[in-house]
Amino acid sequence: MLPTYSNLLGIPGVLFLAAAVLISVGVFVRAMWQKVISPVVHGRAYYRFDRWPERVGRFLVYVIAQKKVFDNSYSGVLHALIFWGFIIWQPFTLNLVLEGLSQQIALGTLLGPIWQAYIFVVEVASVGILIGVAMAVYRRIVIRPPFMHTAADAYIILGLIAGLMLTYFLSEAFKLAAEAGAAAAWYAPISVALSSLITGGLSHDAGVMIFSILWIFHVAIFLGFLMYIPYSKHLHLVAAPFNVLFQNLEVGGALPPIKDIEQQEHFGASTLADFTWKQILDMDTCTECGRCTENCPAFATDKPLSPRDLILDLKAYAHRETPLHQREALHGRAEFAELGADTPLVGGIVHEETLWSCVTCGACMEACPVFIEHVPTIVDMRRHLVMELSQIPEAAEAALVSLERRGHPWRGTQYNRTDWMAGLDLREFTSGDDVEYLYWVGCSGALEDRNRRIVQAVIKILKAAKVNFGVLGPLESCTGDPARRMGNEYLFQILAQQNIELFKERKVRKIITQCPHCFNTFKNEYPQFDGNYEVLHHSELISQLIREGKLNLSKELKETVTYHDSCYLGRHNGVYEAPRQIARALPGVQVVEMSQSRNSSFCCGAGGGHMWMDEKTAKRINWTRTDMALQTGAGTVATACPFCVIMFEDGIRGRNAEETLKARDLAELVAEALGDV
Repeated sequence: MLPTYSNLLGIPGVLFLAAAVLISVGVFVRAMWQKVISPVVHGRAYYRFDRWPERVGRFLVYVIAQKKVFDNSYSGVLHALIFWGFIIWQPFTLNLVLEGLSQQIALGTLLGPIWQAYIFVVEVASVGILIGVAMAVYRRIVIRPPFMHTAADAYIILGLIAGLMLTYFLSEAFKLAAEAGAAAAWYAPISVALSSLITGGLSHDAGVMIFSILWIFHVAIFLGFLMYIPYSKHLHLVAAPFNVLFQNLEVGGALPPIKDIEQQEHFGASTLADFTWKQILDMDTCTECGRCTENCPAFATDKPLSPRDLILDLKAYAHRETPLHQREALHGRAEFAELGADTPLVGGIVHEETLWSCVTCGACMEACPVFIEHVPTIVDMRRHLVMELSQIPEAAEAALVSLERRGHPWRGTQYNRTDWMAGLDLREFTSGDDVEYLYWVGCSGALEDRNRRIVQAVIKILKAAKVNFGVLGPLESCTGDPARRMGNEYLFQILAQQNIELFKERKVRKIITQCPHCFNTFKNEYPQFDGNYEVLHHSELISQLIREGKLNLSKELKETVTYHDSCYLGRHNGVYEAPRQIARALPGVQVVEMSQSRNSSFCCGAGGGHMWMDEKTAKRINWTRTDMALQTGAGTVATACPFCVIMFEDGIRGRNAEETLKARDLAELVAEALGDV
C-alpha cells in the first residue's frame, strides 16, 4: 500500500525514497561536521572525561527528565511535551523508513501486540506534541516574554513539527479507511476517530491515493526537518545533550588556569582556535531562551552585556556568519553595524565594554538549562585584553598595579597589614602542628576601615568558642582573586605560588576566611597548583559552633533581618543553609527572604573586579539589590561577605535609607548577641 512499492516513470518508488534519505542524511552530516564537529575537535584540549556514572546520571536528570527546563513552568511544560514526544517517536520514525525501503522489514510485523501498544503511546504523545506547539505559538504571539527572539526560524520549526503530527494522523486515518481496519484498530483511537469523521463513503482507491499523498508529505517534512536543523536555531537539539553530558561537575567558581604560563607566547582568547572544545560546543548549544540574560545583573542595570547574545555572537563568529549585534545593533550601538568581515573577535565581534560589564556572579550559568559556561569564556577574552593588549579600564589597572606593588588592590588605603591587630592579643600562626586554624583576614579585612569591624567580630567569636587559631599578620598577601577575575592570570599565579609556599612552610592545613572570594580561591583554585587545604567560611564555622553549644547567644537583638547570598559563597560554592542557621539562631531576630535569594540571588555588583571599577550607567547593580532589601521591610540586611557590606552601605546611602536599613555581616550580629564575653 505504501507509495514506495509502486513505480514512478518506470523507476521503483523505493529508489526515490532511498535517494531522498541519503541526500537528507548527507546534508545533515555534512552540516554537522562543518558547523559543530570540526570546530569542536580543533578547539583546545580540555579534560571532561571523568566520573562517567555521575555524568550519565546528570544526563538522565537534565536531558531526559528536563529538570532545569521545568524551572520555568509554562515553557518547561511545552518543551517537555515536544521533547518527550519526539523521544517516543523515534522507533516509529525508524519503522517508517524501514517499511518504505523494504516490505520484508518492519517493527510492527516483528513485535505484533507490543507494537500496537506502542502505537497507542505514539498517538497520545502526538497529541502532547501538538499541545506543546500550540502553547509555544501562544507564548510567542500573546505572552511574548521580553527576552525571546521573534525570528521566523522558530515558526518554521513549529510549523514542521505540527506538519509531522498532522500528516501522521491524517495519513493513518485514510489508511484505516482504505483497509477497512478502523474497527479493529483499538491501539490508534485518535486516528480511528478522524477516520470516522473524514472518510465516510470514501472508495478504497481514493483512500489509498490520499494516504499515499499524505505519507509522501509526512516523509518529506521529516527529511526536510532533518536537513534544516543544522542551519536553524534548533542546532541545539543535537549539541545540547553532549553539552549536558560534559558539564562541569565541580561545585565552585574555579576558573581554568593557563598551564605552563611561563612557556606560553599567547594568552587568552582572540580567535576561535583559542577556545577549548567545550567552549566551542557551548556556542552551538544555546537554545536562545534568554534565561541567562533575564538573570544577568549587568543586563538588568543597562550594561552592554547580554550573556545570550554574547554566546550567539560567538556562534556566528564560529560559523562565519553575521553576528547578532551587527544584525540588531544591540542596545542601540550603531557602530556595530559598521563592522566587517575582518573584524577581530575581541574589541569587534565582542565589544570590550561587554566583557568588562560582567561581575562573574554566575547567574547566567545557574539559569542556563543546557549548562553553557559563560564566565570562563568571558574571562578568557579578558585575559587577551589584559595580558596581550594591555587594554583595561583605568580604575581596574590601578588596582592591579597596587596588587603587584603592594600585595593588595586597595589603592589609597591608610592602613598596613598589622594595624587591625592592635590590642587584640592574637597568636601568630607558626605551625599547623601547634595551631589548628589559620584565620585568613584578607585584604578587605585588614585594609578597609568598615571591614575591620567584621574582623574584630570574628575574633571575638573564635575566642568565645575557644577555637585554636592564629594569624599571619604582616605575612599575609592577596590570594590573587582580583587579578584572575580581571584577566591577569600571570599575576594571580605568582601570588598563589607565594602563598602556597608560605603555607607549606607553616604547615597550614585548615583555613578560616570571612571573604567568600578568598574562600573560593583557597578551596577551588589553589588545588590547581597543589595547594590543598580544608577551607571553612566563617559562616560555616560559626554555624557549627552554635550547633555544638560553644557560643552562648544571650543578648536579644530584636531585629528583622534579610539575608543576602553573596555569589561566591552561595551560587559558586553552594553555602546557603549555614548563614540562615546563624540568622535563625540569633535571639529576637525575625528572618525574611528577599524576592531573589539562594541560587537566584542578585549580585551586589562587586564581583569580577568591580569592587575597584566604576559603574558608568545611572542604574547601579548595588542600588538595585538594595531596593530588593528595602522591599522586605527588614531593618538589617545581613551578608557574609565584606564586599557585599561595602556595596550595600553605598546603596543605602544612594537610596537615602540610612534611617531604615543597615548592612551588617553575620559575624557582627553574632558578636553582638554574645554580649560582654
